[in-house]
Amino acid sequence: MEKVKYLCALEKGAVTQEEVAYYRRNVRIGDVFRIRDVRRESGAREDVRPVIRKSRVTGKYKHLVTLDCGHSVTYVQIALYYRQNGNGRYIK
Repeated sequence: MEKVKYLCALEKGAVTQEEVAYYRRNVRIGDVFRIRDVRRESGAREDVRPVIRKSRVTGKYKHLVTLDCGHSVTYVQIALYYRQNGNGRYIK
């Protein structure tokens, strides 16, 4: 029964443990990721604009990676980042 659930999840595009382990091994300090961030023009809530920024990896931990912009991302988010096509990809 568990194998059937696993295969159904794979068909729907689930991130596997092997994929997470691959990125845990291959992501290096200094790698660059594009991050979607928010820029506020003023203190008002209506003046919020999304911005795509480049950010470098500064630290690796068991479940996540820290970036120089102050954000942290998980290895699952990195796997989904590499699944996206072309130059328009970014971490949400």
